Amino acid sequence: MYLYLPTQRKEIVLNGTELARYDGSDPSLPIYIAINGRVYDVSESDHYYGPGGSYHFFAGKDAARAWGTNCLGFPAHYTHDLRGLTETQLQGVEGWQSFYDDHHTYYYVGRVLHEPIDPESDIPPDCKGAIPKPAE
Repeated sequence: MYLYLPTQRKEIVLNGTELARYDGSDPSLPIYIAINGRVYDVSESDHYYGPGGSYHFFAGKDAARAWGTNCLGFPAHYTHDLRGLTETQLQGVEGWQSFYDDHHTYYYVGRVLHEPIDPESDIPPDCKGAIPKPAE
């Protein structure tokens, strides 16, 4: 009888610039997305997250706000800035984190460390009623 133990991976720590390298544009690198600082490898679904894929805009960045607001066509929401979100939207972010944490194909690889958000900076605008960015 064999006991299966998942491979232990060393947790990586990236900054935003480093994370951006993992957007699928370099086929020799995995594709990473991040949600609220947690980085996931989604390379198994490069048809979704790679160039030309319907979720490519998530690749190589922490777009936690877009996961919570569902503002998928609005680059201002491709940010980790969660200021001003409702409790329901914050629960949405947590729900997506749980989805990726528990997924059988995608897996957690580490963290992205963000520069602190200036509390005096503008909160990203609400996307409701705005004209979405055309698909790339």
